[in-house]
Amino acid sequence: MHHANKHERIIAIDLRSSRFGFAVFEESKRLLDWGIKNFRQGVNAVRIPANVKLGDLMDEFLPNAVVLMRHEAETKGRAGMREALIREAKKRRIAVHFISPREVKSAFVGSNRNKYAVAAAVIKQFPELASRRPGERKIWKPEDYVIKIFDATALGITYFARFAK
Repeated sequence: MHHANKHERIIAIDLRSSRFGFAVFEESKRLLDWGIKNFRQGVNAVRIPANVKLGDLMDEFLPNAVVLMRHEAETKGRAGMREALIREAKKRRIAVHFISPREVKSAFVGSNRNKYAVAAAVIKQFPELASRRPGERKIWKPEDYVIKIFDATALGITYFARFAK
């Protein structure tokens, strides 16, 4: 079993088939950076491949671990990105940890009704994300683009809640 040490730096990543949201933590209370990286295909294709962007992120922040969501069912695109990320982490000897959706819900008891309630709880812990707060989703609208940042940050919070004992 892995235990987080006091000065641990992690990158929590919310993988999607054509993009990923990330949050970089130093210890459980300090958020160093966050954002979204895209890998669109077609006319507006991004020229830098996913594995290069993932590797650059790891090289920039030198994390002790990368944290990912464990999904029951993977899309082909997300599975490919996950494999690229694991290869890049392995090259750099960075541990990869998986967190289940159930563990994330458990870390946000009372605020786990939906992703937007979790995002509000994340903002309470990290007010610097308040300007990125996603709008509440309506059933006829797509998911807010910035929710990936909050999903990644919730993964990081869950990681520290689970391992930093």
